[in-house]
Amino acid sequence: MSNRLDGEPTVLRRNVVRGMTLVELLVTIAIIGMLAGLLLPAMSAARESARRGSCMHNISQVAKAITAFDADKSHLPGWRDTVDDYTKVKAASEGTRPQACVSWTVKILPFIDQREVFDWYETHSGTSGGSVDDVAKKKLSIYVCPSTGGTKDNRSPLSYAVNGGTGGEILQESGGKYGQHIGDGAFADAAGNASESAWHIASGGHQAYRGERTSLTQIGVADGAGGTLLLAERGGLAVPRDVSWAANPRPALPNANAVATAHIVLHPPQLASGAEPPTGVRVINPTDETRPVSGTDWGLRYPSSRHIGGVAVAFCDGHTRFLNEKIAPWVYCQLLTSNRRARSSRAMQWERYVGSDGGWVHYILDENDLEK
Repeated sequence: MSNRLDGEPTVLRRNVVRGMTLVELLVTIAIIGMLAGLLLPAMSAARESARRGSCMHNISQVAKAITAFDADKSHLPGWRDTVDDYTKVKAASEGTRPQACVSWTVKILPFIDQREVFDWYETHSGTSGGSVDDVAKKKLSIYVCPSTGGTKDNRSPLSYAVNGGTGGEILQESGGKYGQHIGDGAFADAAGNASESAWHIASGGHQAYRGERTSLTQIGVADGAGGTLLLAERGGLAVPRDVSWAANPRPALPNANAVATAHIVLHPPQLASGAEPPTGVRVINPTDETRPVSGTDWGLRYPSSRHIGGVAVAFCDGHTRFLNEKIAPWVYCQLLTSNRRARSSRAMQWERYVGSDGGWVHYILDENDLEK
């Protein structure tokens, strides 16, 4: 205490810093948590939106490359195809030509600015040594959806597959001859199987022989390019993470056993005699509970993605959309069909609108089938 000049005592006061009480601290933490809870989903949604946009860009570029290939060659690449030098050398090493085939992913390399990689296939001159596999293990970002993830252990991942219809599976008729309906899908088997003595269609319609190819012009005239799927995502949770763009493609067994090396999406397997296509199932992003039929290959058979609500797809006229995962199987199967006048009985079964008189009802894609 001290005295002022007027004689009044002066009281010295200290500035006391008052801390937060426990209640105030808890309230602050709660507010921060609430703000974070509101912000994180928005950030996550923004990131996924960016990844989905990047995926749509990738699939658009791949579609343009396939279209450019078709314009240059007057046909689409086969889902199973050959590159002369690579196929000859590898076939000599492997002992069988089918093991030496390449995917459509290889055939379009020059059209996605990967001429150097394609040249490796064209000038392939050896089958031993580490350098042989260097190019085949190259990651091409255009082939990978950013949402797929889990690709760090796979040096050559692939998130996309083309429309194979039923052509990725060997259809057998009496007499031991094999073939595919060219109208069931867009991509044919351009290599065939050297162990088979003949290549013939199972029943009527347009025939697809060994080495025969389809073209976008044919599809446009037959069913319309804007309503026929060209390619789609195939990178959902049920798809193996070792799917590689450089894999040597092989056909699947009839009605089952879709293979990771065949980069195609397929029609559902054959229905039982007299059976109707089931309702309440999914052919896009299916799960073990919603798959159309029993079997173990559904993860590879249908389009799938890590996106919410559907998959990115491209049509044969080059335009891209986001296809709703709730699309009806009969609509999806019609989108796979490239020539309804030459489709197989198997495709016809799945294209039937459940509840109709059993006839085939042509379907035109509308906005309800697309995810906005």
